[in-house]
Amino acid sequence: MSNLLLLTGIIGLVYLSIGFSSPLITLYLKELGADFRQISFILTSFSATALLSNYAWGWVTDRIGRRKPILLLGLLGLSLAYWQLSRVPDANIAWGVRVLEGVASAAYLTPSLALMGDLLATTGQRGRRMGYYRGSASMMFAVGAFFGGSIADQSSIRVVLTVCAGIYLLAAAGTLFVREVAPVKLKTPTETPPAPAPDDTTGQATPDRHLPILFMLGAVLWTAAHSAGASMWPNYMAELGYAKTEITRLWSLAALVEFPSMAVSGIISDVVGRAPVLFAGGAFATVVHIGYVTLAAIVPALLVIQVFRGFAFGSYTTTGMTFAAEWGGQQRRGRNSGIYNAANGAGGLIGTLLGGTIVQFLGFGSLYTVCALFAGGSAIAFFLLRRQQQKDKKARLVESETG
Repeated sequence: MSNLLLLTGIIGLVYLSIGFSSPLITLYLKELGADFRQISFILTSFSATALLSNYAWGWVTDRIGRRKPILLLGLLGLSLAYWQLSRVPDANIAWGVRVLEGVASAAYLTPSLALMGDLLATTGQRGRRMGYYRGSASMMFAVGAFFGGSIADQSSIRVVLTVCAGIYLLAAAGTLFVREVAPVKLKTPTETPPAPAPDDTTGQATPDRHLPILFMLGAVLWTAAHSAGASMWPNYMAELGYAKTEITRLWSLAALVEFPSMAVSGIISDVVGRAPVLFAGGAFATVVHIGYVTLAAIVPALLVIQVFRGFAFGSYTTTGMTFAAEWGGQQRRGRNSGIYNAANGAGGLIGTLLGGTIVQFLGFGSLYTVCALFAGGSAIAFFLLRRQQQKDKKARLVESETG
């Protein structure tokens, strides 16, 4: 089995588990006695530890020249975290388990993205390949979300979390068969430069190049909007009268749309560039959150909103991963992947901290209004990123002509 297929299978198992648990986790914390504000702080503990851990794990993988050991450690940690989470007696202990989960999640996410970047570094059509890779994960998420609510209704959320622990353990076993790309040992990059993206974002000529500030800003704002809205979305749907099964299947619908969206977004970004597709992800997300404010109680309208949510998530996620993974050489890819995931972690931290707090004091309508503003801000940042890249490209052309 090729490395790419194996990594696709592993991420599929990871997101199957996330699909089972994510739509239910805030409901579970409510069952453990947490109010909306406490739920926000518990979720924030995950985002905070992930934020602090992502760059550290990326630095370690660059330092040792290997991704696989950290990848395996992360998946084993996630299995342990969910086993413990399924057995906690109250919300306070769940808080501590979320810290372990944040560290373990970063130990999986950052090396896996860096390893994908290593594998795709010398190939063309990286956006398309990343779209299939991440899109298959969303498909598995949809499967988990579709069945998770039914299992919880027929048994309990604790049973669902126990199943998640087993899935992470299976993913860890699959990691044992991963073969790593040989590390670059010289300071001078030895990778064969790939064909540049249309917006010249690869940065392969300068392997120590840092990710652009506008890209990081857009990532923080987009993830803040998504995390704030998603953290309270199951509770919002429950308040509107939807059952657990309906909530998880509505979430599943959005995830189901993500797969074709990610595949198409990857193909488009290979043609027109990464920044325009990132902009589309921010614009779609703005529409989604406005829809939650105005139309969430109407079932047909909510179905349409969930479809838009799938396109928003797919456009941002695949393109953002591709942008981060292809920027710079192998010697810095772990750190760049860590910085990108840290930006997402920072957005998640902001979003989960604000989500329950805003609902507690101002209500769900105010929350999704704030989310729309954040998403709109990300669209502006990605638009400016495109403008900056065009200016840089023109400057390089002028310099080459005059030189």
